[in-house]
Amino acid sequence: MAAVKWIGYGLLGLVGLVVVGIGAFLLLFDWNDARGFVAKRASAALGREVAIDGDLKVRLGNPIRIHLEGLRIANAPWSDEKDMLAIRVLDATLLPWPILKGNWELPELRVDGPKLVLEKNDKGENNWTFAPTPTKEVAKEAATPDKRGDIPVIGQLAIADGAIRYRDPTSDIDIANTINTASGDNDTQTVKLDGKGSFAGKPFTLAAEGGSLLTLRDDPEPYPIKIEAAVGKTRGRIEGSVAEPVKMQGIDLSVDLRGDDLAEIFPILGIPTPKTRPYSISGHLGYEGTRWSFEGMHGKVGESDLSGSVAVETAGERPKVTGDLTSKRLAAQDLAGLVGASPRGNGDYPTRAKDRVIPATPVNVEKLRNTDMDIRLKGQRVESPFAPLDDLDMRIRLDAGDLRFDPLSLGIGGGRIAGTVQVDGSRKVPVLRTNLDIRKMQLSAFFRETSFAGQMGGTVSGRLQLAGSGTTVADLLASSDGKLGAAVDGGKISSLAVKGLKTNILETLGVVLSGSQPLPFTCLVANLSVEKGIARTEALVLDTPETLVTGQGTINLRNEGLDLRVVGNAKSPQFLATHIPVHVQGKLGDPEIGIDPTESAARGAAAVALGALLTPLAGVLPFLDPGSDEQPHCDQLVRDARKPGAGRNDKASGGSAADRKPAPAGSGR
Repeated sequence: MAAVKWIGYGLLGLVGLVVVGIGAFLLLFDWNDARGFVAKRASAALGREVAIDGDLKVRLGNPIRIHLEGLRIANAPWSDEKDMLAIRVLDATLLPWPILKGNWELPELRVDGPKLVLEKNDKGENNWTFAPTPTKEVAKEAATPDKRGDIPVIGQLAIADGAIRYRDPTSDIDIANTINTASGDNDTQTVKLDGKGSFAGKPFTLAAEGGSLLTLRDDPEPYPIKIEAAVGKTRGRIEGSVAEPVKMQGIDLSVDLRGDDLAEIFPILGIPTPKTRPYSISGHLGYEGTRWSFEGMHGKVGESDLSGSVAVETAGERPKVTGDLTSKRLAAQDLAGLVGASPRGNGDYPTRAKDRVIPATPVNVEKLRNTDMDIRLKGQRVESPFAPLDDLDMRIRLDAGDLRFDPLSLGIGGGRIAGTVQVDGSRKVPVLRTNLDIRKMQLSAFFRETSFAGQMGGTVSGRLQLAGSGTTVADLLASSDGKLGAAVDGGKISSLAVKGLKTNILETLGVVLSGSQPLPFTCLVANLSVEKGIARTEALVLDTPETLVTGQGTINLRNEGLDLRVVGNAKSPQFLATHIPVHVQGKLGDPEIGIDPTESAARGAAAVALGALLTPLAGVLPFLDPGSDEQPHCDQLVRDARKPGAGRNDKASGGSAADRKPAPAGSGR
């Protein structure tokens, strides 16, 4: 028994000597000798070289103290930067017993001079995707938290002289950030990130502030966030909290966005928008699953108010933006960007030459193909200095580069312009298609605030059907085919307007004015066919009590040139009437109106068969609703032109609608 006892004491003593020996070994062990082993294992796990250039010291105890100098992780082979991550000095304390449960608790973590480079190359490859090795995948899965409680417990974090750089040549982004921690009141801490650089070729600044990492991990408390950023003249501010930062759940953030032009947010957010005047928009940002929402949005764009909601779904092949927007006061000028014009009126959009009016704005297919959209915009009251607008109802749909305004409905002059517009950017060369109707628009509404009020009138109807292709708005129209038609029924023209012209065109054409009284007319029809950008008159007729005015010629949408010849034809002999043809030439933006006395076309009532002059109306674009009372005079004029024998002499055919006494102007009968 004694032997057994002494053997037991001997074994215990031996174990004690082994423990003491291991402890002494660990205490006396130079951890710098283990740097190569540690770096080699880390390199194998990441598939990229890891090096420890300075001291590695570990002091065992409770807590374990770790001191590390010169830690480096190599960058991707294609990068100009040698290291993806470099840390000058790292000091940490680690509690040993929680490790047995799979938890990491660091009472203190201090990082001095960390430098992190995140970047992409011109092929879109990034440097943070490491070589796919089994060891790396296991490490990644173990290190990726599922919820905020899985984040390592860090009692006190101190970051000094930190720097983060992000570069992406495919988006023209190069941002350099500094990151530091700062202590606040009551020993609380915040993490601050300050950055500057370039974003989409414009100056970029960033100031971000979050709560301490202890707050980040503490489930009951939402994590506070405050971010202020600027890209060029676009400025954004986000402030609020996130209940579950790791899962991006429970987002409660207020957003304020303002700038000089909404179009400048495309490189930042990837959402295509037209050019605008200065704007300021605020609202509440939320996130659920793969859907970002911007609710309670309100603000101004130019002189227009804007409210509603916008959402971005990121799960599909392309992000999809949906929205429902309303404006109680919508300035027409703020809609100019939607049609390729300048909302500022100062030539934001280029033209091919100074004397051109059709904008040569490029169709940005990159924007059209980047994001899908389905947005409804309603303007309760539309204000315009150049036209009496009422309300707007428009749905903007964008699918794989195919942009459609369908439906598009705008109240104007007591009537409406309604239909569809398509810009198909899914093709190699964009295609434009328009199909718009004008209904029951009152001409008098356009002169309500002028000296011509009460002396201009008529009901306007029309249709615009065009299709073209090209890389700019000007090219689209220059290559277009289709038809343009308009008719003004039962109208009148102010004599003041005619007398204000350098040349009294109406009298030149043989149209008789009666003092200061407005000139009544039965119908004005203009119908043009468009082929490869050349608009030719199929019918151009003004029917007045004394004269039938007809015209023919072209409008060149390629160079905006005008070449029209207008002639007045008397219904009965007129004393001293010359009926000299009028030529309209020059450009759309600067027309030239002239006459040639050598082309005198004086003729009596029987000299020309007026029915023959109406013949072009027989093929007029059917923009008039058959059987409606919208334009009774023009409708009758067209029907008469389609009657058999309309081309014979009027006396022989019993006269045309042009010979009948018109109803009083504006009577609509």
